[in-house]
Amino acid sequence: MFQGGNRRRGGPRLTAFGRLAIVCALAGGVSLVWGAGAAFRAWRTSAPAALPAVSSAPPRASLEAGRLVDLPRTRERFEFARAHASEFDPHANPRLVEWLTVEDEVPRAEPDGWPEDALRIEYSLDETLTADVFEVLRRGRVKRGHAIVIDPRTARLLAYVSTDPEAFPAERAYPAASIVKVLSAAALLEEEARGADMSCIYRGNKYRLNRRRLDRPRSGRESGLEEALATSNNQCFSQWAVYTLGEDRLRSTFERFGWLASPAPGHEAGRIEQVESRLDLGRLGSGLDGLRVTPLHVAALTTVLNDGALREPWWVDRVVDPAGRSVTLPARAAPREVLPVARAKALREMLVSTTTRGTAKSAFRTRRGRPVLGDVQVAGKTGNLTGRDPYGRYEWFVGLAPADDPKIGVVVLQLQSNLWWKKSSELAANILREIFCDRKTCEARHADRFTGDLGPVADPRRISELDTPIQIAGVRDDTTATP
Repeated sequence: MFQGGNRRRGGPRLTAFGRLAIVCALAGGVSLVWGAGAAFRAWRTSAPAALPAVSSAPPRASLEAGRLVDLPRTRERFEFARAHASEFDPHANPRLVEWLTVEDEVPRAEPDGWPEDALRIEYSLDETLTADVFEVLRRGRVKRGHAIVIDPRTARLLAYVSTDPEAFPAERAYPAASIVKVLSAAALLEEEARGADMSCIYRGNKYRLNRRRLDRPRSGRESGLEEALATSNNQCFSQWAVYTLGEDRLRSTFERFGWLASPAPGHEAGRIEQVESRLDLGRLGSGLDGLRVTPLHVAALTTVLNDGALREPWWVDRVVDPAGRSVTLPARAAPREVLPVARAKALREMLVSTTTRGTAKSAFRTRRGRPVLGDVQVAGKTGNLTGRDPYGRYEWFVGLAPADDPKIGVVVLQLQSNLWWKKSSELAANILREIFCDRKTCEARHADRFTGDLGPVADPRRISELDTPIQIAGVRDDTTATP
């Protein structure tokens, strides 16, 4: 291996065979190290992830709908739930936040912190807008009433307020009054497409109805569908109900619009009273009697008037467990087509007459006759009816704005006694003014502050889109909830 012989300098030298042996040994060592590393990496990839050092309960796979029914509608719950939602969602408008534990029957607010075992409920309800709605009802001295603001494109609730939920619960069904005329008009538009006559002849007071006025007189004042809808003509709608639509057609229309089912978890289904005579049928078609619905039924109506599709209202953006992971929310019903888009648009255009020259004209005009919302037009319908359980005058307003491209739907229902201060249409106009107007102008784009529809440049991300996948012992959790 070593060469011998006399040498003047240095020691023994490697032979060619020795050098080759060393090179082969080094190559074999490198190959052995590389092979061991590859085997270790393969083992780590196939081996199960290590468990956390401390065991923790797995996140809830889903949350039943009944746990999310009771939302912060009262002023007291609102004041607790409004606190510091921005720390959970710094990119969007402040939302209302509450917590829910296993023992809780209803969500609760925790001003002093988040309980370790609690789920955090982040509502879609906008803090600023909800405060404005409470203030509008306070100035209107509404003792028993409800107000709902909804995005009709998504059925996402932006405000849901009740002033006395004990005496006047929002989940109960109440007389629908002349809001029924909107559904009757939708059915009549279908008949008009078949060539039915939509003219009406009536005499005397258009709001009073008896058996004799169910029949079309030979002479009197004439009205078309749009005018009868704008002025809430009970005689005309009663005649159409008896001679054009009939009980079966009305009932199927109410069913198609979702008024005979529950509009959302925790809310009563609508119901029709028994029809025993022509007068009962006339009252049903005109809204004078026979049908009871919840305010949320009427809020869902705005989604149909928007593009013809019925959408289930919802009010929770997401629910988060203590580890920061979104919990799967209860599934909602898929949107269901109720009207063709063109017919929904035609009906919406008719309803503009209610706020420009009909029963809500004074609510949407100043004392000098100027539009309260400037160029923003509102499609709306009023309704009022004296009823029982509880006794009082039920006064409704439902509206969409802007009428040509709705971004906001609003519903107001109040139970008036002998003394009252503001009509529901006036309260709704004031709510819409808070949404569409600033100190200088009223513009449709101002609604984007609450709906989040600001376009691609400045689109605030909703809470449901802010989930950040977390790392637990090398396991990536991408669980998200779609509201």
